[in-house]
Amino acid sequence: MKIHKNKSYDFGYLYIEDVYTNKEFQEIHNEIKNFDWVLDNLPRIKQMRVESGAHDLHNNSLIKANGMDFDEMYRHRDCSATLTHNRKMYQGEIKEAMETAHPANVSVDMTTSDSTFLNRYKKGDKYNPHRDFAFYSIISFLNFDNKEIEGGDFVFTDYNINFKFKNNSAVYFPSWVKHHCTEIKSDSTRYSLAQFITL
Repeated sequence: MKIHKNKSYDFGYLYIEDVYTNKEFQEIHNEIKNFDWVLDNLPRIKQMRVESGAHDLHNNSLIKANGMDFDEMYRHRDCSATLTHNRKMYQGEIKEAMETAHPANVSVDMTTSDSTFLNRYKKGDKYNPHRDFAFYSIISFLNFDNKEIEGGDFVFTDYNINFKFKNNSAVYFPSWVKHHCTEIKSDSTRYSLAQFITL
């Protein structure tokens, strides 16, 4: 794992490469591929994701992708490989790096609750500029079909900071920072795990 600590003039954030070990990545892959059936066959799951996602002032959904609330699918988090392995984002060197990336990030140590959403982007999908309803957000980027992804960049909208898609990487940032995902242009599938951290 490689943790890159970054600071803009008014916020600090992390860019993390090789977030999951090969074993963890494979176990997350297996779990998410099983959920593809749910996403393809249960419209109510997608509708729940659209309803819980960001909306504009006219209540139009800003997400054009499929997805689901991971925590809604499990009564116990330890029954999920994904929800077990993503605990590392709140511990050890990642937590310490985020706390010290900017003076305002001292509140990382006060957070006590989180939720995880899975987003699946295919050709033509995107997520328009928005802010998250949380204190901190962590977006992990995943691809399992070994196809090159064109588009699907993660962007801090107001700061001209752009992260090209890189498999098994993540961005950890304050949720008030406006961000978006650019449109997928290729015939490949981009997954993201969105973790929202609150008090």
